[in-house]
Amino acid sequence: MMPTGLTTQYPLISNHLQNAGYSTHAVGKWHLGYCSWDYTPTRRGFDSFFGFYSHGEDYYNRVTQDSTDMFSGYDLRENEAVSFKGSGRYSANVFSDQAVKVIEDHKAGQPLFLYLAYQNVHKPIQVPDHYARKYQPYGKLTKESMRQGMISALDEGIGNVTKALKKAKMYEDTVIIFLSDNGGYTRASNWPLRGKKNSVHEGGTRTVSLFHYPRVNPKLQGRVSENMIHVVDWLPTILALAGGQANTTFLDGMDQSLHLTAGWPGPRNELVYNINDALRITAAVRVGRFKLIWGYADGLTSDTTRKQTKNKYLQTLYEANEAKMVYLYDLKKDPNETTNLAYKKKRLTKFLKEKIKSILQSGNVVPPDAPRPKYRSLPRFYGGVVSPGWCHAH
Repeated sequence: MMPTGLTTQYPLISNHLQNAGYSTHAVGKWHLGYCSWDYTPTRRGFDSFFGFYSHGEDYYNRVTQDSTDMFSGYDLRENEAVSFKGSGRYSANVFSDQAVKVIEDHKAGQPLFLYLAYQNVHKPIQVPDHYARKYQPYGKLTKESMRQGMISALDEGIGNVTKALKKAKMYEDTVIIFLSDNGGYTRASNWPLRGKKNSVHEGGTRTVSLFHYPRVNPKLQGRVSENMIHVVDWLPTILALAGGQANTTFLDGMDQSLHLTAGWPGPRNELVYNINDALRITAAVRVGRFKLIWGYADGLTSDTTRKQTKNKYLQTLYEANEAKMVYLYDLKKDPNETTNLAYKKKRLTKFLKEKIKSILQSGNVVPPDAPRPKYRSLPRFYGGVVSPGWCHAH
């Protein structure tokens, strides 16, 4: 039900680029808050929005629901109005068509920012048969062949968007960034990396990204970078590439533009995976090649309460330390996190533990914003549609 959203305290990349004269458009999944209209895309720097507000939905009928079916509603908007465009069609095709339209309607001479967030590949596992049949010509389709088909549908959509950029003579001047927000939901999706989505293991946190810009020096094209890049780095990086002027010194992100376009060494040497003591203790940091996990590596479901965890799980760093729930991995030699070095490299372990404690004591740790779902959020009160208007933005 997602009662709150991404804080309005800070401007988003869309706000910065809009201020720099860009035409800004969002297509697809939002999932950054909708309980207040102030959380929604067209009030956060986007000139237009076509997509859905919630975490996931049926790929054909645009209905989202929870596991109990208590929260169930239609979820598709064009700007702020409920939309039935593409009714019954597969969402990847509909979103691709919308992205192509944005490019075709774009005013020549004005820079463009297009945020295109497909559902693929996200549950529910759905795809038109002809995509999945490429991988399983006969018999009842398996989930694996359907997942592969979902990737093919995604590839087709991206191909159509790329063709539209070329037709509009925008391709040579366009930076394309392709990324995911987390590892796969099943462990097998991330093999041989350990863990899955909601885990601080590499399988849950490390993803492959693509940076494509035709005007990069040909000698630098096609290379694979193993430099450390955190998702928060994209805001200052994109702003630098776009020539935007904004004060981002108060943010955690680092400008990676010279690393990506000129081959300079990356500026990042460390990152925080997560520090969470809201339900049970989970802390993970990396410095250089070494990563420390202190507490539980795997996350809990979002509806787990403190009452449910109080007697079942360790709640503090001290308790986790006493239970020897401290894990140190050399990600260069052991990217699959198989060998715990915490009790062999004690000095390094102590150093990284002190870093975690200093972060906790700094007062800069933001607590999870996950209050209890509100009954008034149910779509039944809004004509069966997932709708804003029942909370105040923070």
